[in-house]
Amino acid sequence: MLRIAICDDEPVQLALLEELVWEWAKERHMECSTELCENAEQFLFLLAERREKKQEVDILLLDIEMPGMDGVELASRLRKEGEGMQLLFVTGIAERAAEGYDVDAVSFLIKPVKREKLYACLDRAAARLKRQEPSFLLETAGAVERVRIRKIRFLESAGHDTLVHCADRERPVRCLQGIAQLERLLAEQSGAFYRIHRTCVIHLSHVERISRKEVTMEGGTVLPIARGKWEGLNRAYLAWYRAGTEREEE
Repeated sequence: MLRIAICDDEPVQLALLEELVWEWAKERHMECSTELCENAEQFLFLLAERREKKQEVDILLLDIEMPGMDGVELASRLRKEGEGMQLLFVTGIAERAAEGYDVDAVSFLIKPVKREKLYACLDRAAARLKRQEPSFLLETAGAVERVRIRKIRFLESAGHDTLVHCADRERPVRCLQGIAQLERLLAEQSGAFYRIHRTCVIHLSHVERISRKEVTMEGGTVLPIARGKWEGLNRAYLAWYRAGTEREEE
């Protein structure tokens, strides 16, 4: 199901856009839900609620000219926080269209919005979502952080917490979820993770070398392999490597 939010300070515009979104979804035989917000602050509150429920907003139709924080400011904040939702700006001011490039907006729609143009933009946003790199939400102290799954090098148990080491971050993310829970959740999205020790789960795509007692990861980190895990790790790595090669040849 697509979760679509619409943020505009004009109630009539909100109702119109919601109606068009539902008509688009019906024509495309897609399931969707809609959330309506009259300003940026309302949307940020909605987003915080969704994060607590592990629900993401997939597409945001966003007005630019709003009281308080305007649409471009909100979009910039969302990108700085790592939000990867598809952004469609809806505005009556064509001159501000260039500002969308900085936040990777799908497109700009000029009011009054034409049905055909909105449909085309929603089609483009849905297509981009299908191609979007899978990501994962981590619960941290007082926040939720999004990480790209392919960037995770390994998970390291830290008491009741887990340290998530990522290729694109200098320091690991300290996550409140335990390593067993994270391993289970990641396994639902990717078959590239393998537990080499009760305190360590690695991402096979970041492995540089495997010996009988340890694994060398990209970046030079050396991790110990628990007794009895070497053969299983070798089989998992070879299976993962062959599967990747076959996909490239298709």
